[in-house]
Amino acid sequence: MLFLSLWLTFFPAEQVRCEIIDGYTNKLSAFPGDSIDLHLNASRISGSYHLTLHDLAGRHVYKIKIPVFPQTVSMSNPSEDGYGYKVTARICTPELPSGVYMWDDKIPFVIRARNPKITVVYSSNTVNAYCNAGGKSLYGFNSTEALASHKVSFLRPLPLPRHSEAFLTWMAAQNFQDVGYITDVDLEEYSGVKKSKLMIIAGHSEYWTLQARKNFDRFVHEGKNAMILSGNTMWWQVRYNKAKDQLICYRDALIDPVRSPKLKTVTWCEPSLQYPIYTSTGADFQNAGYGLKPDNGWDGYKITQESPLLEGTSLKKGDVLRCPSDELDGAPVTYVKDGTPIIDYQRLSFHKIEIVGYDLVWRAGKEGIATWIVYQPARSAGIVINTASTDWCSQRGIGVNSEIQKITRNMIQKLLKNENVFSAEGSMTVVN
Repeated sequence: MLFLSLWLTFFPAEQVRCEIIDGYTNKLSAFPGDSIDLHLNASRISGSYHLTLHDLAGRHVYKIKIPVFPQTVSMSNPSEDGYGYKVTARICTPELPSGVYMWDDKIPFVIRARNPKITVVYSSNTVNAYCNAGGKSLYGFNSTEALASHKVSFLRPLPLPRHSEAFLTWMAAQNFQDVGYITDVDLEEYSGVKKSKLMIIAGHSEYWTLQARKNFDRFVHEGKNAMILSGNTMWWQVRYNKAKDQLICYRDALIDPVRSPKLKTVTWCEPSLQYPIYTSTGADFQNAGYGLKPDNGWDGYKITQESPLLEGTSLKKGDVLRCPSDELDGAPVTYVKDGTPIIDYQRLSFHKIEIVGYDLVWRAGKEGIATWIVYQPARSAGIVINTASTDWCSQRGIGVNSEIQKITRNMIQKLLKNENVFSAEGSMTVVN
């Protein structure tokens, strides 16, 4: 206390630097002009704090002067019910291009666009599921008393998604026109994506609601194209509370209080849900596994086709595209012929599908096969490219690998222009 008194004697309170410690917004995304509430916890009281908004390149793109003050967590169960911070300020979302931004370079926020040509889905559910702010996440490994919660709130400090931050930064620096960003919660409303030509699922998009899956499938079956730059995709079914500020996942059908068996928050590969993951994505985690454990793979994809997606790279059939990955998905395969996996066409029943590259991975005591695939579910459907890796969009992948950057540009450009993305000699088969 004596030190503090002496400090304030020589440096009055108004000269002591005020900082934002943490905080959140009342909603994860908004359109320019929409009202949002800022819930900020400051290091001290300041009547005129200059709050800045940064883009992912660290540039200041907006500034507003607001009063701030210290806050304390007021909820008894903050992980589940939110921190309960008071509203610091109510402001209008600034008129900025759609993208992922950071309030005070700490608090992620998505600014949306109306009817964009390209829609990028920000993996807000996965971020919330793994975050343990307030003591608990949906996982025991980082929760108090090693006991996971069944519900986690969006109204608490949440980080950027580590498996897609590099992609989000890279994408913002590209010259693609008319790009719009949405959160997982926004995918509940089809109207927000129906006019897009391309949807991109980035990073580690693990937690999906039934409605989001239906909307993704509708998008593709209406003839629109998609890129799944994610692994362990659509693994868990989740739902939201009525206010959509809480993510719910019991992981056990017996303790989930919802009545309908099809709404139980278990893995989507459970037969009771009657909605296998691979029907939407062409691949799932159950068929592949973990990429960084000891296995017989290559920490990347061994190329099986002279694919148009590889244009402008040095890669050819038999080469390996390096992409060390935490988790990967795999298409159903029947067997491996001459070192190349063969798709189980009857099980998938897609109009077209081929493997661009594959890796050998490990899960549940056995070897799995991860597959980077291109497919068209039905004759009138759009084309989907699934790179099937949690780290295609991470710092290990697009963050450092120029060939992944080039291939990602190729995929976006070709799908936007409806150019061919299948090889001339691939394992493509017309099924229906």
